[in-house]
Amino acid sequence: MREIDPSAQEAFIKEVNEDLKNEEFKKIWDKYGIYIIILIVAALTAAVSFETIKSWYTKKMQTWSDTYAYAISMYNQNKYDDSMESLNYIIAKDYGIFTELAQMQKINILLDQNKIDDATKLMEQVINDKSFNPQLKQTVIFKLASYKIENAPLAEIEALIGDTARDINSSWQPAAAEMLAVAYLHNGKTAEAKEIYNNLLKNDKASEIMKARISDIMSVLPQ
Repeated sequence: MREIDPSAQEAFIKEVNEDLKNEEFKKIWDKYGIYIIILIVAALTAAVSFETIKSWYTKKMQTWSDTYAYAISMYNQNKYDDSMESLNYIIAKDYGIFTELAQMQKINILLDQNKIDDATKLMEQVINDKSFNPQLKQTVIFKLASYKIENAPLAEIEALIGDTARDINSSWQPAAAEMLAVAYLHNGKTAEAKEIYNNLLKNDKASEIMKARISDIMSVLPQ
């Protein structure tokens, strides 16, 4: 068996973990901007039958979307205090889907400011909220797991993403499986991680970028 440089293996593990935080999940996270708000407004408006109610609801939704759009604009200009003020206003007013999106964006700001503990606390609140939109909640679950991989017990990571990692019918499955493999590596379970990686290399749902990353880390793992 060839000797593996432990420092090289650890470097690859850290690199993969950073990719999970900053590449695939950032793309997912960034989807929830003003464009999806426009689609939500259009869909909800189209679903209302009566013209009077439609007019009232459209106006109300427009106000909410304008407030959220302003918060996003301030965030994009790195005016975090102004953005946070608008987001907190939305959350306090209970603006439906906008409240949930505002909570997610608030997490973004806290992470950008390196307030990991505050962001983690908010993510845990979202995950424990049974009324929170399940699709949006899944994104928060992945975000939280990516920040807990290095320090949290393996059982905690498995509780967050284990079921998704094993659900072959889920579009989230490849990403969850890759993240779970990284958690196994952090806990010295190389054989389990390699099994996941080998399955992902055969998985049609896994992206070529993911497979290239897996090939790189497999090259420094014990054979």
